[in-house]
Amino acid sequence: MSTSRRLMQTFGLGAGLAAAYYLAHYANRTAPLGRTRVIAHRGGPRYAPENTLSAFAHAVEVGADMLECDVHLSADGEPVIIHDETLERTTTGRGWVKDHTLAELRRLEAGAGESIPTLPELIELAKASGVELLIELKSPHLYPGIEARVLEAVEAAGYLEHSVLQSFDWDCLRRLRQLRPSARLGALYGWGHWDVSWPAADAEYVCPMAETVLVNPGLIRQAHREGRGVFVWFGRVESVWAYRFLNVFGADGLIADDPVTARQVLGGPSS
Repeated sequence: MSTSRRLMQTFGLGAGLAAAYYLAHYANRTAPLGRTRVIAHRGGPRYAPENTLSAFAHAVEVGADMLECDVHLSADGEPVIIHDETLERTTTGRGWVKDHTLAELRRLEAGAGESIPTLPELIELAKASGVELLIELKSPHLYPGIEARVLEAVEAAGYLEHSVLQSFDWDCLRRLRQLRPSARLGALYGWGHWDVSWPAADAEYVCPMAETVLVNPGLIRQAHREGRGVFVWFGRVESVWAYRFLNVFGADGLIADDPVTARQVLGGPSS
């Protein structure tokens, strides 16, 4: 038998096994727990500078159901919206976010003339628009007390019931649960986490990486059987086909850099 023929047979066998694998998952898929949501990741950086009020406002305009953001604390303890622990990538500043006061951070540009917003400012925008928030508490080991400060900001605006607080740090989730048992929590998972059952603090949502779910769509079924919603975030595979795949397999939310296309794939408008 020629080498090319053996390769074709091997390829055919692999394709058949893959088809059988995904058909089995498809047959056992579970429906979303509610309407599948478009969640604008950092507001949608494909259209405006990430984590800025202009990005979040644009996401609302195009029909996002939720706004995802990242929260750090300034040197004087104010919750500010920025992704990185340091300033260089997204602003005109240098150094650690935690080493700058709110007034100092306000003087920096975060792209297209925008400044770094505070969490209360984002809550005000969301509240006026009627969209929910997905708030990630970043690097809690750098910010003792960040859980209380975020809860304070959300509760001061009367927006706790319209927010989900998420983190990769499970101790952070446990502290949030202890501080406010009624808060809705999301447990974030990176690549290679093949089991999302019983997350820390009995979180209401699990937030696995899309690349993991594409390999094992059964993770969605696993979470649904425990009554948990599944919000999926993307590494490098964000695309129309990935949106469609995850929608078919029952994801409850797509944390998308491109809320425009995600909205088109899922249908809309937001309600």
